[in-house]
Amino acid sequence: MSVAHKAADAASVPSMANFRQVLDVHNKEQPGRFDPVTIADREAEQAIRQVVLDAFPEHGFFGEESERRIKTDQPMWIVDPIDGTRAYITGSPLWGTLIALYDGSDAVLGILEQPVLQERYVGQSFSNVSSCDLIKPSGSKRLHTRQGVSCSNAIMQTTAPEFFEERSAAQVFERVKSSVEMVRFGGDCYCYALLAMGFVDVVIEATLQPYDIAALIPIIKGAGGVITQWDGSSAVNGGSVIACGSQQLHEEVLTLIQSSG
Repeated sequence: MSVAHKAADAASVPSMANFRQVLDVHNKEQPGRFDPVTIADREAEQAIRQVVLDAFPEHGFFGEESERRIKTDQPMWIVDPIDGTRAYITGSPLWGTLIALYDGSDAVLGILEQPVLQERYVGQSFSNVSSCDLIKPSGSKRLHTRQGVSCSNAIMQTTAPEFFEERSAAQVFERVKSSVEMVRFGGDCYCYALLAMGFVDVVIEATLQPYDIAALIPIIKGAGGVITQWDGSSAVNGGSVIACGSQQLHEEVLTLIQSSG
C-alpha cells in the first residue's frame, strides 16, 4: 500500500506539470481512429514503473505506455498513467491515474489518483478485507455505494456513446439507457469514483483494456458495489463492463443485458 501511494505521488508530478499546457498529441491508432498519447502519459507511467519496480524488482508490470514485464509467478502492477487522455488534452479535470495490484486471479489493490481535484480513491479487496477510502488534504473518508436503488430510479454514467459502435453493444446500451432514470456522459475513470461515492448507480462501458479497469475493481468492491463483464464474469481483463452500486441492481442490469441479445 505504501508503495502504491508513493507511485501515485510520483505520477502526479509530470501529470500536473503538463496539465493545461500546449502539448504534442500523438495518435497511436491507424488513420480514421484516434487514441491519443502525450509526454504526460509517458512520463507519469515511467515514474510509476520506477517506484514499484525499485521496491519490488521481482514483480510484473503492465502499463499502457511501456513494454510489458510478465512474471507469471509474481504479482503484477497494472497501470494507466492518464485514464482519460482526451479529457486531459482538452483541459477537463475528469481524468485520473490508475494503479492496480493483480495477484494472479483478481485486482486486490487499486488507486485512482485525481491530482487536479486533490482526490485519491483507494480500494482493497482481499478475502478478509474490503474497503474504499477517499483521501483528501483535509482528511480521509470511508466510501459506500448507494443501496436500495432499482433500475428505474438509477442514475447511469458512461464516458461517451461512440464507444458502443458495434451493433450488439449499441443494442445493449440503448436497452439499459431506456430503463434507468437519468444518463450522464463523460468522466472516464471518474465515473467509478462517483459510483463509489454514491452519486451514480450504474456505470456501463465497452471495449476496455485491463489497464482501464483493474484499479477500479477494488474501489467498487471495497465501497460495496459489484463490477463484472456483461456476462457476469470477472472484469479484470477488460472488455464490456458493468458496475453497479448493489448486488440487486447488478442482477437487474444483467437481466436487461441478456434480454437485449
